Amino acid sequence: MAIKAFLNHNDKLTLPTPPSVATLILEELGREDIDFDRLSHIITADSALTARILKVANSPLFSPAGNIDCIHVALTRLGTIQVTSIALSFILVHTFNKRRVDSAFDFNFFWRHALTSAVAANLLHKELYNHNGNTFITGLLHDVGILIAGSQVPEYCDLFDNSAAPLEELREKEQQTFGFSHCQLGAEVLKEWQIPESITQPILYHHNPEEAPPEYRDAAFVIQVADLIANMFHGRPSTDKFGVLEKLLKKKKIDQATIDRLVQEIFTNSLKTLAFFEIPPDKIKSPGQLLQEANAILGKLNLNTDVELREMKRERDTLVENSKQLYRANSELSRLAFEDNLTGLHNMRYFYDFFQREIQRSLRYKTCFSLILLDLDNFKEVNDTYGHPAGDRVLQYIAELIPGSLRQVDLAARYGGEEFAVFLPETNRDDAMIIAERLRHQIEALKTPWQKHKIKVTASIGVAFFCPENKVANQDEIIARADRAMYMAKEEGKNRVHLADPDTPAR
Repeated sequence: MAIKAFLNHNDKLTLPTPPSVATLILEELGREDIDFDRLSHIITADSALTARILKVANSPLFSPAGNIDCIHVALTRLGTIQVTSIALSFILVHTFNKRRVDSAFDFNFFWRHALTSAVAANLLHKELYNHNGNTFITGLLHDVGILIAGSQVPEYCDLFDNSAAPLEELREKEQQTFGFSHCQLGAEVLKEWQIPESITQPILYHHNPEEAPPEYRDAAFVIQVADLIANMFHGRPSTDKFGVLEKLLKKKKIDQATIDRLVQEIFTNSLKTLAFFEIPPDKIKSPGQLLQEANAILGKLNLNTDVELREMKRERDTLVENSKQLYRANSELSRLAFEDNLTGLHNMRYFYDFFQREIQRSLRYKTCFSLILLDLDNFKEVNDTYGHPAGDRVLQYIAELIPGSLRQVDLAARYGGEEFAVFLPETNRDDAMIIAERLRHQIEALKTPWQKHKIKVTASIGVAFFCPENKVANQDEIIARADRAMYMAKEEGKNRVHLADPDTPAR
């Protein structure tokens, strides 16, 4: 068999082996009685992997409700298939990237395409069949044969250069040159890794899903469509990709509005997922650009009858309108993704991302920063006395007040409920305490008009300070210190500022 000869006798090829944690996860999945505690213990033994899994598990792609704070909760809420798919995805991406060799193979392009395929497969399978299954990791690994051979064998790399001919021609040339396809190569290697058939079979047949065994046909079809969508977003040469996508999905009775929505969701979630895996998005095309390309293709068609011309105009007008709607929707989604609806300040998601970037910047350039957490005192009494709309008005007035005491480089965010966070880059503890005290005084002096009343509130404020020479460089630990200081301010009588002690562990 050509594929066995290629694997066994090609001295340029060194196959990767799965890391021990991946092997343990796969062994556990192979048991008849999967033990949540045992599986949770295997995953949480790797703290970095655990943190990444929880970040993705709380993303809209997997858990729109969020609030998953440990692996055991993730396993309970999302199920073993979803959690282990996320875990294995991170492990495999990390493993292959660690083994980069001196090659012309474009690793970043490959992983951009693979992760977009994974996101598309996950969303499509849920849309078509009301569940996700193994589709995320299957989409991620569907072209792993190209990665294995293309990154190590120059002839294979040259064949699958992403600027080359359309993929339909490449697959035919691949078969003629090597005697097998990348689908067969990838499925064979994953089989040796003990990856289950529910993943390897859809990969093997994703270019010809109708030839797959019946139980894997739906998954193979989803991977075929996901691969096409990734080609669209990342500009791989092909035929009329948008038209082909519409025909494929309309076979499953998916209407145009749903197709447009799916394309937008795949684009939005792909950007977030690429960020989770630390893969640069580079020149990923927006849905609006895809529609413009489709419009350009329509414009080049040689129509011979008046009926065809009228249909052409109708479709073009629809595409232009859809492009405008998608642009507006995308702009609104970008705003909503990072803005608190009530106050207009940044939300927690943006705050955490900003915080992580600032920690890295602080470590790189040896600069200090400070964090302020403030909580309004006795805010429940405001809601109980005047009603929740009055409480919302107070929060809005305070959200307008806070930025006036800050620099442009500082960040103010609503941290939840009546709690706010202020991040102060390159700010020492003395200056942070001055700013915190100024905020406390301004909040105390604020009178929020509500009907015939003037509502007054106070705030308890905690301040934490970080310099690179400190032992603690962990985002959660720094936040915990500020939170503890805020709690101490309340314990000391409220309406005051308390500085966190850097030598006292947070509890």
